[in-house]
Parts: sequence; C-alpha cells; structure tokens
Amino acid sequence: MSKPFKIKEIKPRIFLFEFKSHYDMCMYFLRYQEFYESPSPKFRNKSFTIFEFMRWYSLKYGKGSFTYPYDWDGFNIPGEIIGKVWDLGIEDKNFYDVEMHEAWQECKAKADGKKFYIIGVVRGNKALSHEIAHGLFYLHSEYKKEMTRLVKDMDPIIRHTVNVNLKRLGYTPKVYIDEAQAYMATGLSESFGQDKWAEHRKPFKEFFKAFSRKVK
Repeated sequence: MSKPFKIKEIKPRIFLFEFKSHYDMCMYFLRYQEFYESPSPKFRNKSFTIFEFMRWYSLKYGKGSFTYPYDWDGFNIPGEIIGKVWDLGIEDKNFYDVEMHEAWQECKAKADGKKFYIIGVVRGNKALSHEIAHGLFYLHSEYKKEMTRLVKDMDPIIRHTVNVNLKRLGYTPKVYIDEAQAYMATGLSESFGQDKWAEHRKPFKEFFKAFSRKVK
C-alpha cells in the first residue's frame, strides 16, 4: 500500500512530506511533533499514547472535541526526532508510525550522516514557506544567528504580542524565537489578526528570500 504523501528534498537536507489530505498529515505527524515541542511536559520528550494525547488536547484546546486535525496547517521536526521516539518505545504503535519510520529511514539515507529536517504540508498550502524557514533555522547557523538577532531587535510591544499569540496557539516557549522568525518572514496567520506590521516584517522577508535563494 502506497503512503498518502510524497517525499521531496525541497532544499538540501530539508525533506518535504507532501500530503493530499489535511487529516492524514496531522495524524502522521502528531506523535513526533508533540514529542518535539508540545507545550505540555506530559508529552514533550516523553513516550505517550495517542489516546492520552487526544483526551488532553480535547479538554485543553477543543472544548471537549479533538480538533487537532483541523488546527494545524503544517509541521516541522528535526530528522533525529523520529529516531528518538522509536528508541524510547511506542506502546500503541500504528500504521502512521510504521510509515513515518520508513520515510525517516529513506531521508536519513539521503542525508548521508548529516543533520536533516522534515516538514509536512498539504499540496498547495501556503504554509510551505513557513516550514522551510524552520528548516533553514535548524540547519544553517548563519540563518539562525541573523534571524535570532532580528527577533531580539523587534519592537518590544510587537514581540510580546507575537509571543502571547504563540502561547494561545499552543506553542511552547522554547520555540518562540524560531516561530517568530518564520511568521515574520513568511506571513502572519489569521490568528494574529490583521497584519499591521508590514514595515517591521521587511528585514525578515528580505533575509529569508535572499538566504533561501542561496541554498540550492
């Protein structure tokens, strides 16, 4: 049975898992994304069952309903995360896990021992540039250094507003700088309200475009 996603090396060592179905994308990535950066210490860097997570998420964010497959437009994880989850052990292993592990092994072989990054989007989704920004932040120290500087130099009120929204959306503080640079560089989601920060976003957008063109 073929996987419901295609694997593309969209930038050197940035592997795109491109899905047709939004639901499939979210369920394939759930365990690994939440292991990497869940706002809850119950799941971050821990082995957990999908049912445990579904109950917690439904009560925390969905008003009793499991809205995860509708809440997220894209995913991004360091390549090592899938290996770490499997090394820790998966009590309720399912076909999502088996196929993600197979895909991870394929990417690992292509990366030839170097660090790599995995991103997931539905075909045609505007989140692609956002997820690429995360991959560049993880893989390239030059990009990370400059984007971190830009985030720290942001107007304090704007940076605070961004962080408040990131918390509300379910991000953990450890990824605030990474998320801020990705949103500022590639577009603010509707959850942030009307984009009134066009001038403030210019240096982020320009650096992202220039660096992205350079990395081929």
